[in-house]
Amino acid sequence: MENESIDDLREKLSKTRKLLNLTTDKLNDAIIEQNRSKNFVHGGYYMMSREAEKNLRALQQESPAASLVFSVIREHMQIGTNAVTISNSALCKIINKSRATITRAISHLAKHNYVQIIKTGNVNTYVVNERIAFAGSPSQRKAVFSATVVAHECEQEKGWDEVKKLKAVPVIYSESEIVYD
Repeated sequence: MENESIDDLREKLSKTRKLLNLTTDKLNDAIIEQNRSKNFVHGGYYMMSREAEKNLRALQQESPAASLVFSVIREHMQIGTNAVTISNSALCKIINKSRATITRAISHLAKHNYVQIIKTGNVNTYVVNERIAFAGSPSQRKAVFSATVVAHECEQEKGWDEVKKLKAVPVIYSESEIVYD
């Protein structure tokens, strides 16, 4: 009888150790996740040099509208590409300026090398000069375009906001593709 109780105690001890190890693993995972997300900021960061900051003050004096447009572009630029695709109509609504003012502002930014303009259909993709501001690692020099696209409600067709629920598209699998658990 004594041997049975010793075996029972050993089994209970083994189960307790497994439970303690599992709890320790979960706690370590939670600590790692907390440390990883401790300084997380939604939207991320972008960086600018001190020299660029001086240039921005000059831009604000030379062309306040261009400064506003550049601010919107920096706010939305994609991490890793420094790019954003946005229409003039959306820029007009966001900063409450006329189309002519937006066009002059964008020309000013391009002429003074704040942005590079890449035509994308009937809208532009703006790539911010990485010597001024960048979102990602410095000297990345990439030609990747998964740019953020900003679509404003002013650009949508009438009634676009009245759609309550999109219909789901069914996916049809052949019998050989169905996975059974």
